Amino acid sequence: YRLSEENRHLIATLSSKNQTLLEMNRELEAKIHARTHELAEANTRLAQLAVTDGLTGLYNHRHLHERLALECERSARNGLPLSLLMIDVDHFKFYNDHHGHPAGDEVLRQLARLLGEGRRANDVVARYGGEEFVLVLPDTDGEGAELFASKLREEVAAQTMTAEQGPFQVTISMGVAEYPQDSRDPSELIERADQALYRCKRGGRNCVMRWSKARTTGERPAA
Repeated sequence: YRLSEENRHLIATLSSKNQTLLEMNRELEAKIHARTHELAEANTRLAQLAVTDGLTGLYNHRHLHERLALECERSARNGLPLSLLMIDVDHFKFYNDHHGHPAGDEVLRQLARLLGEGRRANDVVARYGGEEFVLVLPDTDGEGAELFASKLREEVAAQTMTAEQGPFQVTISMGVAEYPQDSRDPSELIERADQALYRCKRGGRNCVMRWSKARTTGERPAA
């Protein structure tokens, strides 16, 4: 009888300890799952930060070059056009000097928002550096990109932005280049668009210029 009672007591004790162990395992699994989820979210945030411009929230310079190379490869493989807009804020240094860098930063943030809102799902919008932005338009030829850029220029010029100093307006100038018609590789595509932008700025700013027109006709950009 004593042995039977001891055996029953031992079984009850083991059962209780097993139940406690199972509960501890469940708690540990829940903590591991939560921690794994937190690490995954942290990794996602780090990956996003690695490709994002801290001021504007757009893609940064490095990620732009990576995406542009991929889009040019896709364009060459599928035989579809690709256009690039090099965008510059007109008289940005003057604005910075007279209103301060915080106000200049606000100009860039609000312009970045406009550029981001107007893009298609597969378009790439990035801050190239300083007051310059780049917009990559897959499946778009130079003529279509020029038309898009003209509408964008008008939209920005008509937009009233706000800052601590009060409402204000800014204008932008844009250079347009098409792949592969105007360039043989991504770096040259950027260079061509930048050359067109330079010609546009020389012509008075607040305008759009295609590299092919600037190269072949010496055409003065229209406001």
